[in-house]
Amino acid sequence: MIARSLAARPLFCDLLAHAAMNLERNVSLETAYAYKTSTLEQVLLVTDHLRGLLDLTVQQTRDLVGTATSMAGAFWQMSATPGSQLEQMYTEHPDIAHANVEVEPRLTRILTALIAGMRVNP
Repeated sequence: MIARSLAARPLFCDLLAHAAMNLERNVSLETAYAYKTSTLEQVLLVTDHLRGLLDLTVQQTRDLVGTATSMAGAFWQMSATPGSQLEQMYTEHPDIAHANVEVEPRLTRILTALIAGMRVNP
């Protein structure tokens, strides 16, 4: 559910990767504060909803959301949107095409394992 929701929002995944690297730098303190408070409000809404569904602690849910968004942004940048040269290379060399990751299935596997581990080791 989390992975599907993120993967369905390619622009959001793209922005996730750019936020810390580019968008949060060289802005006024007021702009940074407005961005951070708005973002944290949204994260709180998501974590509250997920806690009810997954029966995790507050910290576990924050870690889950942080992991999901970080990995979605990273996977999107690294593999889901290869440049034209990489796409051509994957076509010409299918033996390494596995490096071109589909965000949703990989993120689903990772988050499923994370949640299972959190439940075993609260």
